[in-house]
Amino acid sequence: MLGLYPEGIVTAIITSLKGDMEIDEEGITALTKFLLDKGIKSFFVLGTYGEGILISKDERKKVLEKIVEVVPDKTNIIAHVGAPDAKTALELAKHAANLGLSAVSSFGPIYHKPDRVGLISYYNYISKAEVPIIIYNNKLRQGYNISPSDFEVISKEIPSVVGIKDTSYDVEQLQNYVNMFGKSYYVAGAGDSLVAITFTIGAKAHVCGIANAFPEIPIAIYAAIKEGKIKKAIELQSVINNLRKEFSRFGVETQVVLREVLRLRGINTGESPIPLRKLSEKEKFEVEKIFRPYIEYAESLR
Repeated sequence: MLGLYPEGIVTAIITSLKGDMEIDEEGITALTKFLLDKGIKSFFVLGTYGEGILISKDERKKVLEKIVEVVPDKTNIIAHVGAPDAKTALELAKHAANLGLSAVSSFGPIYHKPDRVGLISYYNYISKAEVPIIIYNNKLRQGYNISPSDFEVISKEIPSVVGIKDTSYDVEQLQNYVNMFGKSYYVAGAGDSLVAITFTIGAKAHVCGIANAFPEIPIAIYAAIKEGKIKKAIELQSVINNLRKEFSRFGVETQVVLREVLRLRGINTGESPIPLRKLSEKEKFEVEKIFRPYIEYAESLR
């Protein structure tokens, strides 16, 4: 059962947009093919980096359909279906199931904080889609943590729950997830500062945002861990950590800057949706100055 879900580096793929909110199918295809060519096999669609929560449900369906067209193996796609209301999440989960995906993912309810009973109710409602569910624990975005003990109760109550994507940035918690559930459930780490740690402690996958523009680096980390080259993996992780510091200079979400870096690599993914702002021309100049050497470094790894 665990073999049905993506392992290794899973790119949290950016959504290509025209104007403020219109889907750019050519951009989606170009980015997906670029990543496949660089060795990325698996995709987490319409999560934080994909800005799914800012896009209408109809547009979200179009994005997923386009990526399904391009990716050779649908079992390597996880669709994020989380939404402000459970009805929309269920509709998106059914859509993903109809496309033949092996799993969907959803963060917990947002704005109104649930207790454990509420979490069970929410994921049980989504399970009506009859597709395996990977819980997306993003405590910063949803406003609370889904702990290993929470997951244990939820997964026992809802057979459709098959795993967890933990974006808590809590290494001890991720390790507890692996130790407690790794043999029976799908456990994926997230948070780009933890790529090397995710695989060192035995998680199946890491959902990675920086992989959009620098896929070579996290792929190299995963390969180094598999080969037992821990020192090399740590060195590569340091490069990602330095990249994260550079991204933080601009005061916007990382995917906004990643779009400009991708332009430097020949891929146009448009602009971020409302309310995320566009970079100024001066900032775009700074992006090229800062990130061109990192692009050259990434390309040297192939």
